Amino acid sequence: MEFDKKQTKSILRIVFLSILFYFFLKEFGLVVSGLGYLWEVFGVFAIGGAMAFIINVPMTFFENRYLSKFKHIDKAKRPLAFVFTLLTVTVVIYLVIFIVVPQLAQTLQTVIAELQAFYGRLPQIVADLAARFNLTEETVQSLQIEWSQISQAAIKAAQSLATGIISSSTNVISGVVNAITQFILAFIFCIYILFSKEKLGRACKKLIYALFKEKHADDIISVLHMTNRTFTSFLSGQCLEAVILGALFIVAMTVFRMPYALLVGVLIMVTALVPIVGAFVGCIVGAFLILVVNPVQALWFVIMFLVIQQIEGNIIYPKVVGSSVGLPAILVFAAVIVGGELFGVVGMLVFIPLTSVCFTIAKAVVELRLNKKNIPSEKLK
Repeated sequence: MEFDKKQTKSILRIVFLSILFYFFLKEFGLVVSGLGYLWEVFGVFAIGGAMAFIINVPMTFFENRYLSKFKHIDKAKRPLAFVFTLLTVTVVIYLVIFIVVPQLAQTLQTVIAELQAFYGRLPQIVADLAARFNLTEETVQSLQIEWSQISQAAIKAAQSLATGIISSSTNVISGVVNAITQFILAFIFCIYILFSKEKLGRACKKLIYALFKEKHADDIISVLHMTNRTFTSFLSGQCLEAVILGALFIVAMTVFRMPYALLVGVLIMVTALVPIVGAFVGCIVGAFLILVVNPVQALWFVIMFLVIQQIEGNIIYPKVVGSSVGLPAILVFAAVIVGGELFGVVGMLVFIPLTSVCFTIAKAVVELRLNKKNIPSEKLK
């Protein structure tokens, strides 16, 4: 049996991929070590590229939406857009820190004061319970907690923790210095990408067309364009959705005179940047803060959250974010779970648009194959 050239290439490709997959499974530890080494070498460039991609979204908005109207500052449009973007990000971070941190500190002081007061009332509470349930003195003594022993254990744990922190302070300082250095280098690389993105884009196109056949190169560039559009739409849509959700909570809590309206609204606005699960984290923190002041209002806050969440999930999210990524709700949920398990919060943010790209490609391939097979549409219903 003889094989033509196309069949031979297919067989060789399958054999090569099989050997590669076998090596990957057998030497998994070596592969992970190799990836770790590559990250140490090229991680700065990856971080800089990610920063450039994120900053490019608002920067392009400023450049095309507002600065394009001024023809006489054509050369200064991009630097001005970059400055406006950095100022916007700085103002947002400043507002979040100076709104959230002071009120959180005040709330923690309130919680500590309440716990101290509860500790002082604890003997009386135990006596009242004993009188109500007719408990004997022996039973009451058995229920009492040796607070002195707990305090001593806590002090010992704190001392050991402090000793560990002091002994590892050198490593911590070294790690902080290294992180700051990497951030500065990544930011410089990010600026270079943002100010030379057209030249880099043309260079990448030339490289792709030089390495692949024209048809394959066209497909690769089409997928890259779609990936860029999807990620850009998702980032802008997710930010807009978070702002809308936080504003709804601020207004609703102000109307119903709940405490910490601005603090909880900002917290939910920040946590809602994480798809689906982020708002629930904000709800838990907000309910705890309100619980310290008024337990009844904390219950009403949870009910209000569920109502607003239904409105947001069924009306706002599909219109603002869902349409931008083009994913069914079940795939959005699956992408959040898988991304969170693999890479944490960053994985949640990345996997939704990434899944959308894969879904769009798979959908196009399926439709193309169905058209080639001329399967009647009645069979597909």
